Order: sequence, then C-alpha cells, then structure tokens
Amino acid sequence: MKKIFSRTLVATSLLLSAGVALAGPSPQTTTFGVTATVANNCTISSAAAIAFGAYDATSGAAATGSGSVVVRCTKGTAITVALDQGLNAGVGSTCTAPARQMTAGGVDRLGYALYSDAAMTAVWGCTAGTNTVGSTSVSAATLMTLPVYASVPASQDVSAGSYADTVTVNITF
Repeated sequence: MKKIFSRTLVATSLLLSAGVALAGPSPQTTTFGVTATVANNCTISSAAAIAFGAYDATSGAAATGSGSVVVRCTKGTAITVALDQGLNAGVGSTCTAPARQMTAGGVDRLGYALYSDAAMTAVWGCTAGTNTVGSTSVSAATLMTLPVYASVPASQDVSAGSYADTVTVNITF
C-alpha cells in the first residue's frame, strides 16, 4: 500500500508542475495616475462701441447710448470688469461721472460717463473693486454679456466737431 500512495503523490506532483509550466507566469498588473490642471481663464469675445449720435450743446438735453462687453471664462471663474478712464481723461480723474472725456482734435473735451445699470446711477469704475462689475461664469460655453450704459451730460460748452475716445476693458479673475 505504501508504494501505490507514493506513486500517486509523485504523479500528482508531476501534473501540477506541468500545469504551472504550461500556463506561463502569472499576469502582472500595476497602475498609473492621470492628471490635468485647468486654470481659470477669460477672453473678451467683443466690446461693442457706444455711439451717442448728434449731441446738441444748446438744447439742455443729455445724450445717451449703450454698448456691451462680452466675455467667455472657465466654468466657475469669478471676474471683476473695470473700464479705464479712456485716452482723454481729465487730470486727477477718478472715473467718476463725467470724468471720462471725448476730444475733437485735442482741443475741446466733451465729458461722458459709463454706467453698469440702465438707470445710470452706478458709475462703472476703472479700478478693480471700485464700482466695477463682477460676475461668475456658469460654463465655458456660455458667453457673459455685460451691458454698458453711457451718458453725455447736458449743456456742455464745446465747439462743433467729431468727438471720440477709446476705453480699455480690464478683466481680473
């Protein structure tokens, strides 16, 4: 009986050894990380010009107009939008109404103000955090349109001519 048991054990050992040898080495696994960094970013898609049209300095009426700034930002990006004083700001101007000025050939200056509300009570500031407009992007695919309202105060004593200024939009995010 001892011999039969020994032969069965030897045969089983040979079969197990052969099975492992035929199957090859065990599969090996590992992992690796995948990362990306998404930074807050904004682009100005457009800025619509404001045209007051004809201004009558003798009528005692203000002229009004409107435009817009269109911005696209990374989802969830909080922004602050400031509008600078323009190229013809008065000396010591702080963007308060009507410190911004258009000029006709650099001689006469026609004052105007930019506002963030249709009632034209909130002057749009030129320094981040001072009467600036804030917003938060809801998605990178959504354009944020920020209206700009403008007024030329009545009864300014200026010469006839074509008046113009250039305002720079500054976005902080």
